[in-house]
Amino acid sequence: MTVAQPAAPADDAAAAGPAGPRSRRYPVEELRRVARVASARCKKANAPSDSGCLLTEATPFLKYRPEDPDCRYVSGTALSVAECSDFEEGCQSVDAKDLDHQIAALQTAGKDCNREPTDSERAELLKLLGAK
Repeated sequence: MTVAQPAAPADDAAAAGPAGPRSRRYPVEELRRVARVASARCKKANAPSDSGCLLTEATPFLKYRPEDPDCRYVSGTALSVAECSDFEEGCQSVDAKDLDHQIAALQTAGKDCNREPTDSERAELLKLLGAK
């Protein structure tokens, strides 16, 4: 016999909970990782709080459709590769060639993962970064 688990309130799940594999939005924790990479790259470009720079640097990580598990996986790999190259973190568990192979596999399968970041994702990123 299976016991049903109580459902979480809708606003709690949407506000702070991790996005599930079918969510159309990236979870806040992942947006924080993206914000950190974008911030570091804009700082190197002498534009640490420029919203245009921050969104430009963040967009490549948010272009993958988060509701698709395969696309989401590639997005995570891209972010891990960036963290390795920008911060020298997690390098033992990721290789830039992995990302190339994953993107090639998606293309071979005919899967289109590209999409534009949502307005709420952009706003959340800028909020996390305190952009001007």
